[in-house]
Amino acid sequence: MDRTQLTDGKEKGMEQAKKNEGVVEQPKNPTTGVLALLTAKPGVTREQVTKFMPAEIRATVRLYLDGAIQQWYARADGKGAVFILNCKDAAEAEALIDKMPLSGANLLDHQFIPIGPLAPLGSLLGGPEVCPA
Repeated sequence: MDRTQLTDGKEKGMEQAKKNEGVVEQPKNPTTGVLALLTAKPGVTREQVTKFMPAEIRATVRLYLDGAIQQWYARADGKGAVFILNCKDAAEAEALIDKMPLSGANLLDHQFIPIGPLAPLGSLLGGPEVCPA
């Protein structure tokens, strides 16, 4: 590398530093779990779901006892279930749920939402809105 290339590189680095000056990059909020919303696909009958329920319940209890399901709820509207899963990301949660009987029979729609600590609470501690990793 010649002296001109070194100088150009140094100048570009300084320009970028000036652009970033005063910009505080917010740390990424860690994912500590995944909210899984499970609903029957349109057109799926109660009879189709009922056929799988004994196996679905056993599989759900196994996941709970293994620590994969932290909390589980029935939707108040009767249209499915909500799980809080101990997963590092939505892909891991999806792989877990896809092994369940109702999912294996392609009867459910899924929505996976990564969740984590409420970062703005950090401001109550007198510091930036940061969550420890």
